[in-house]
Amino acid sequence: LNIELLNTDTLAQAREKLNKETENDVLKVRRIACADALGYICAEDIIAKENVPPFRRSTVDGYAIIARDSYGASDSNPAFYRVTDQVTIEETARTAVGPGEAVQVQTGSMVPDGATAILMAEYTEIYAAAKIIGYKAVSEGENIVQIGEDMAFGDCLIQRGRRINAGDIGTMAALGICDVLVYISPIVSIISPGDEWVAIGEPLTASKIRAINSYGLAAEARTVGMTVRRQLRVKDNEEEIFKAVSQSVKDSDIVLLSGGSSKGNKDYTKKVLENITGNVFTHGISVKPGKPTILAYDREHRTVIAGLPGHPMAAMLMFRLVIADWYRKKSGLRMRPPYRARISENVSSNQGRETCLLVKLISNGEGLVAKPIYAKSGSIASLGRADGYVLIPRNREGLNKNEPV
Repeated sequence: LNIELLNTDTLAQAREKLNKETENDVLKVRRIACADALGYICAEDIIAKENVPPFRRSTVDGYAIIARDSYGASDSNPAFYRVTDQVTIEETARTAVGPGEAVQVQTGSMVPDGATAILMAEYTEIYAAAKIIGYKAVSEGENIVQIGEDMAFGDCLIQRGRRINAGDIGTMAALGICDVLVYISPIVSIISPGDEWVAIGEPLTASKIRAINSYGLAAEARTVGMTVRRQLRVKDNEEEIFKAVSQSVKDSDIVLLSGGSSKGNKDYTKKVLENITGNVFTHGISVKPGKPTILAYDREHRTVIAGLPGHPMAAMLMFRLVIADWYRKKSGLRMRPPYRARISENVSSNQGRETCLLVKLISNGEGLVAKPIYAKSGSIASLGRADGYVLIPRNREGLNKNEPV
């Protein structure tokens, strides 16, 4: 019996504890001009307060007619119309269309009452003053955008949690919406305790390694819309870690410690977080890789703190599985649905722990195949090669070849 495993949380338990600890915290929001909102996460539902278009609008240059007047029309059997008026793009249609009549319209102009279709100018010919012939039959509603067809009053057009894109900005402009409530990016500080780190531009000596995690975690944080305030490398001793965490909790929403949570030096991290917060609520998560993850919450400063594994792949995966997941729940951030694939081979799994298995996605003509990438948690290149991951439940011995994932 593994006593250490008894003290760890499942991934679901760790997520639940973090959500519960922060349930009364509300993410900060601000109102910004729509023109500046690209890439922000929307903090409110955007409801259409008007119809777009507010009137029936022509999609072509041509003639507004009653559709049934054109039925049977062709090159050899044209229909005849009397032109009674014309409507330019900036005008209100004044004249209703009656049987056998036509009103000339432009692309975007208002469709007059009585008209049920627009006959494109290309299929017409003027044969006398105010008289045309039409060589084409058109159906009811052809070439007309109906009132509210693009956006109807009361429609929810942009949901809270949506990352605002160019189309959303165009939508808000069409509705006359000048500003929008967005979530302010959470501020993140990344602390890397360890005597072995060197900066990425420095030469390696003896057993030194480059500070990968700081860069990888900063990129992970930015990917979900967070702002990185600082990236600190500190000596692997209690005093240095205490100083860095104490400084960071005051001006950060999230503090990530990368390294210093594995056996040997994890006691420093745990001790420091207990001293600062008195609230370390997760002492390990039963996920492979990533078990030595610890979670704390500083209630005074409302700061989430995560002690992540020192191994780069494990650190980045645990950030996604725990911190990014928490932020998505808090903000309602909508992510693309998971890919559906079939596993390419039999995979064994560590019972008692969930396994996060990196995979490469390959199309075989019938669908996607997920090919496992076997890598130790210290590997970083494998994370770059992977298209995604499969979470194997803790009560499973593994996956069978061709099983859907």
